[in-house]
Amino acid sequence: MQNRFAKYFWDGDSNLSDKFKLRRILEYASFPDLIAYPYEDIKNYLPGMNIDRIRTSEKRKGFLKLITPFLADANNWDELFDNLIETRKNK
Repeated sequence: MQNRFAKYFWDGDSNLSDKFKLRRILEYASFPDLIAYPYEDIKNYLPGMNIDRIRTSEKRKGFLKLITPFLADANNWDELFDNLIETRKNK
């Protein structure tokens, strides 16, 4: 894991599951750090999370709910946002 994420794991990250690490990032990371987090972890773990129970702002929860349907069909953030924009443009 990149050193830029160490500040979010003040209790150490050696024994934390990947799903818990993602939850911590979703709750506390700045937006630039969030979209720099490994996309595969987001793709694998976000769909199984109860977004309403994540301790973050309602705006971030809305963003997470918005992107979740696009995770499976994208391999990175660029593809996800391209798909999201294309879908929203066609409404």
